[in-house]
Amino acid sequence: MPQLDPEFFVSQLFWLVVTFSFLLLFLWKVSLPRIGSVLEKRENKINNDIETAKQLQIEAEKIQDQIDQKLHNSKEQNISLIKNSTVNLQNKASEELSKLDNELNKKIEKSAKVIENNKKKSLKQIHEQIHEITKLTLSKLSSVQINDQEIEESVANAQSGVRH
Repeated sequence: MPQLDPEFFVSQLFWLVVTFSFLLLFLWKVSLPRIGSVLEKRENKINNDIETAKQLQIEAEKIQDQIDQKLHNSKEQNISLIKNSTVNLQNKASEELSKLDNELNKKIEKSAKVIENNKKKSLKQIHEQIHEITKLTLSKLSSVQINDQEIEESVANAQSGVRH
């Protein structure tokens, strides 16, 4: 094998040094700076993204706190409105009930008066009919003439024994 032949060692070492020197210079001057700048850009981008994410997180927390506060205020307002509405409705309902009670009491009193008047009229009509029936009966059955005053007294005596 020609690579292991000692005659070519010097030339192989020369080319080895030249090749690795060129490779070292190429890497040192061209590739590594590009790689370094890319890595630096990536690191800067990552740091910027992390900083932006932290700022956005802080803003999101502030917004969440505002939302929570508004929700809390809204719940308190809703509870207050519900309580006020309930109290108002209860007051209106009690007013309406008292009005209805008053109206019903007036109607009951009016109905009681009407019933009492009708009862008095009915009793008066019954009394008059009894008077007429008694007068007609006595005049048909007997020839005795009884005046209206005597009939009234007899009917009154008979009615005093009967309860209304």
